[in-house]
Amino acid sequence: MTTTSLRTQRDLARPRRHGSRRALFSAEIVASIVVILLPAIVPSAYQLRLLQDVAIWGVLALSLTLVLGYTGQISLGQAAFYAVGAYTAVILQTALGVPAPLAWIAAILLGMALAYAVSLPLLRIHGHFLALGTLALGLIVETLLVQLAPITGGHDGIRIPGSVYLGEWVQLRFPYIVLGVLVASYWLVRNLTQRSAGRAFLALRDDPAGAAALGIPVARYKTTVFMIGGGLAATAGVLYAHHTQVVTPETFGFATSIEVLLIVVIGGMSSRIGAVLGAAVVVFFPEWLEFLQEAENLVFGLLVLAILLFLPGGIVGGLRNLVRRLRPRRITTEEGVS
Repeated sequence: MTTTSLRTQRDLARPRRHGSRRALFSAEIVASIVVILLPAIVPSAYQLRLLQDVAIWGVLALSLTLVLGYTGQISLGQAAFYAVGAYTAVILQTALGVPAPLAWIAAILLGMALAYAVSLPLLRIHGHFLALGTLALGLIVETLLVQLAPITGGHDGIRIPGSVYLGEWVQLRFPYIVLGVLVASYWLVRNLTQRSAGRAFLALRDDPAGAAALGIPVARYKTTVFMIGGGLAATAGVLYAHHTQVVTPETFGFATSIEVLLIVVIGGMSSRIGAVLGAAVVVFFPEWLEFLQEAENLVFGLLVLAILLFLPGGIVGGLRNLVRRLRPRRITTEEGVS
């Protein structure tokens, strides 16, 4: 094959790539608008509540997708930042009378500050040691929530009636806020990973030493991503607190960190939409299998195991492989027709 023919193929491929990117961008815009308007379409309050659960888990999963999927930092402590966001917002509003918007901002900033503080020692270690370090962070935070009972309410937790602390007008429109935050979180992660920084993140994930040799500021990028991930997890905590109107330490234990990891793996390790799809699977599948009664957990576990075995790249990875397999056939058919 000559150099001219290779150039011609590359020139023909560029418009297709740009066209697919524009189509994807347009699809993301439309999907974002639809997601924000879903509360007006959902027929029942129960389904609307499940939809909010998906959105909150989706924001939490996006925080881990950014940290683990794009930079390869194994974090088993996202529940710690989740708890900091929830408890900070609730305590500031109930005990100190801070208005909700200011309390929410303070909670998110505190989650980012905690992530920055723990990143300094933790990000010096790698692999399984980093996972154990973040796991220890989660256990420490959970223990403090129980031991600091005069502040946190201990095992009884703290109640925060939405109509009192948000007002009736905001409480009625809270589902739109939750889904709006999910969309904003999605676009934040998208903008971070689609630019040149996104390629640097992937380089950090695949070969940290090689990335450092290329001049990529490894420590700074890791710390920045960890901070943003902590802020997103704290944001999910703020939403959760006002969604359930009560916070207890049991909600923010080790099981929550594992469930977030499960969501990310099911959806796709380095996929933004995979985080949302994984959250939908974890929330909706048990509801759809409720008719199985005692066998519900068994069937759900088997479904998750099947996804992990047959779709190692998650749901999104499986869909991408399917598209790749179908695309050459379509091109061959078009060439045959022409």
